[in-house]
Amino acid sequence: MADDQTARPSPVALARRAARLTLSAGVRATAAPIRGLARIGRDDADPRWAGQTWLWQPGWGRRTHDRLYRHPDPYSIGLNPYEQQKYAAVMDALSGRRFRRVLEVGCGEGDLSVRLAGHADSLLGVDISTAAVQRAAARVPSGTFVRRTLPREMPDGTFDLIVCSDVLYYWEPVTLRVGIAALLDRLRPGGALLAYHYRGDFGQVNTADAVHDGLHAAAAARGLDARRHETVDGVGPGAAGARFALVVRPVTLPAQPGGGSAVPQPRTGGIGAPARTRRS
Repeated sequence: MADDQTARPSPVALARRAARLTLSAGVRATAAPIRGLARIGRDDADPRWAGQTWLWQPGWGRRTHDRLYRHPDPYSIGLNPYEQQKYAAVMDALSGRRFRRVLEVGCGEGDLSVRLAGHADSLLGVDISTAAVQRAAARVPSGTFVRRTLPREMPDGTFDLIVCSDVLYYWEPVTLRVGIAALLDRLRPGGALLAYHYRGDFGQVNTADAVHDGLHAAAAARGLDARRHETVDGVGPGAAGARFALVVRPVTLPAQPGGGSAVPQPRTGGIGAPARTRRS
């Protein structure tokens, strides 16, 4: 995600941002009609439609991320207040619980993986960039890190916890719809998907609002429980805010009143608290 700007951006930074937005918009505009032609006669679930990442993740595909990760820490995460606040919010939502099998989508170089590893018997991190997963593996030797293009190369099996942090808004609408469905279907009974996304525009193909509204709708269609469905105001570059969601698969569908499950709980409001808006 774009760097957090706590001070006024320099003219060079503004020029780079303008160039990135222009390039991304051009790629998206070019990809749209080609996607339409490629999809003719194919079901959305057909894995062949996602064969070219530039087409289905336009502007932010594998080559773009490989260029970004030519040098370590391209987002200066260690000095980025937004990233540190986000990681704290994610870990707070887990309330110190431990999970048997955890999937981190878009693990990058392992900045969040370091924290998740202490709560997982088995941690699998996936990212579109080879260099990123190599650095994550060196940083978190207890985890397994592989280069994959999701949702086409979705990992096998099911998970007790899936974490999607500033990653799903790179997917174009069909990719997002199919990908959300695939992720939710890989939750074990009692398992949870936690998603956190910046609401600003840095040239990505989709938006945090589209991601979280789609996630909420897909979860409701499957009878899953949206334990948190929030807007976090005043965080990130330009104080654009973020969206935060926690979706839980009941142990039994439909969920039985009073039934318990090993799922992450927020420290405030309780696991069964209604959806709300939190300001920070």
